[in-house]
Amino acid sequence: MKKYLIIYLIFPVFLFGITAEEILERVDYNMTPSSIKYSGEMIIHKKNKKFVKNMKIQAVGKDLAFIEFTSPPRDKGTKYLRNGENLWIFLPKADRTVKISGHMLRQNMMGSDISYEDQTDRSHLTDLYTSKILEESDNSYILELVAREGEDTAYYKRVIEVEKKNYILIKSEMYALSGKLLKVFYVDDAMWIGDRYYITKFRMEDKIKEDSYTEIISNNIIIDPDIPKSIFTLKNLERRN
Repeated sequence: MKKYLIIYLIFPVFLFGITAEEILERVDYNMTPSSIKYSGEMIIHKKNKKFVKNMKIQAVGKDLAFIEFTSPPRDKGTKYLRNGENLWIFLPKADRTVKISGHMLRQNMMGSDISYEDQTDRSHLTDLYTSKILEESDNSYILELVAREGEDTAYYKRVIEVEKKNYILIKSEMYALSGKLLKVFYVDDAMWIGDRYYITKFRMEDKIKEDSYTEIISNNIIIDPDIPKSIFTLKNLERRN
């Protein structure tokens, strides 16, 4: 009996096949290290125009995130502090701090197609959604994710494509409760960093707008750095460099 139990524990995937939740757990592992620090380039495309903004990001767990824009000059010094369900924005030109929360977190950041919540929330998908496998090919899985009862998510449903070999998210379609397609998230590049594949380039298309999408390119990525808690304070947010 013990012999068969050991075989089952070691080879459950081969005996019964991988489940949707197991796939999602591996996607979560790739996407959400315990802490992260990196530089980012936000490229906003609107019709025939392009706007480039640079920023620095630090985050710990699912609740803490700090973003500082470093260019262009009109945006330099604009900072964002996310702590749980609250977000504070420091506007250096006005020398004031604005707090937003709730549904306001779903407004777009800096004129982009990415909401405050998209950029700062690092919750695990397995915590927010139930999941099932819709399709399976030689190279990928297609999963349907539906918001768990009681979860106030920005997107009621997602249909995601996951690369089979490394469990990298390839594409995510985000839907409202009504079934309307709101946004589509495409992954253009991912890199092996530490012990996971981390997304280094993606683009978000807002399907409510016309001819509009935003790219984020990440570099100088440090996985699991030791980030002091003093970073995630209003005092640091309002500090002038």
